[in-house]
Amino acid sequence: MNRWRIILAAAIIFCTGAATGALVVRTYAPKVVKRTHVSQPLPIGNDRRQEYLSKLDRELTLTPDQRTQIEQILAASQKRMKEIWEPLEPQVKDEYKRTRREISDILTPDQRAKMDKWRKEGKKDEKKEGKAPGEPEEKQKCCAKTPVLEFCF
Repeated sequence: MNRWRIILAAAIIFCTGAATGALVVRTYAPKVVKRTHVSQPLPIGNDRRQEYLSKLDRELTLTPDQRTQIEQILAASQKRMKEIWEPLEPQVKDEYKRTRREISDILTPDQRAKMDKWRKEGKKDEKKEGKAPGEPEEKQKCCAKTPVLEFCF
């Protein structure tokens, strides 16, 4: 009898863990996937670089000399990353288009209309936020991410 209690307790713990894991993935994964798409690895705008530098300063309490050196490092890195990214950007955009076209080809007309509606709504939101249509959200927000394929076409 004691043996079955241990097995039952282990099964309950396992099931509870699985349910919790599923809930966490269902809740947070869509947000992560939406944020994770191709973007320039470092922020192009000076504002993003300054925001990152401010965070480092706030979290690490940088000395003025450290702050100056880090600012120079970030500016140089940003320039190098831009040079790396520029030749890849057209290929990545072509791949987005190809993937959207392939997905669209297997959808029903109703599904295709819904997908077109999402995309148009996304472009309207981007205009409201002051971004160019089709510009990745992460281009505005990332600090030091490497490019990752977009899953929210």
